Amino acid sequence: MAQKVLILGNSGSGKSTSIKNLNEKETFIIQCVKKRLPFKDSTKKYSSENKNIYQTNNLTNVLEALEKIEKMKNIKTLIIDDFNYLMTYGYKARSREVGYGKFETLAFLVVDILDKIDTLRDDLNVYITAHTQKDNDGKISTKTIGKFLDDKVVIEGLFEMVILALGSDNNYNFTVNGLDPAKTPIGMFETDEIDNDLVLINEAIKKYY
Repeated sequence: MAQKVLILGNSGSGKSTSIKNLNEKETFIIQCVKKRLPFKDSTKKYSSENKNIYQTNNLTNVLEALEKIEKMKNIKTLIIDDFNYLMTYGYKARSREVGYGKFETLAFLVVDILDKIDTLRDDLNVYITAHTQKDNDGKISTKTIGKFLDDKVVIEGLFEMVILALGSDNNYNFTVNGLDPAKTPIGMFETDEIDNDLVLINEAIKKYY
């Protein structure tokens, strides 16, 4: 079973920056929004020529991509970046549909993707980055497309590890425990805050399990 990790944070909080130290030969990125990654030489490291990046905002395409990445034995780290936009564009594609069925379809596709990740090979770490939203009580959660979808699926509940990116102005860090909804297994990290570096998290996961 692959290890899946949810990384939540506002735009500019260091979610995508955390990719920078990974070995691009062992990393694959699914981008849900077409944009440059925010670190030096990102377009050289991750390109269609290198066959380590794929851009799509379609939930079904992501499911199909997971099947292919499963067979790419050199890939040890997979990032699905800006995951919440899959829901946004999925809703847009179904905007003409009447009724609440479209929300159920989106919810089921999201769960299908997360369930599929669980079936991937054991040596694969999968990071899903997404923006956050707050309810009236200030509770932080994954940004979706409305309360109806939130009622259908609590995304954070489908992860053993949820990390909050709280950095700004090039002062980035990750919260791994102590602030809801951040959670990681007991003893995996010595402190509640760590550098925003996926290499460090990969090493912690490997050591822990």
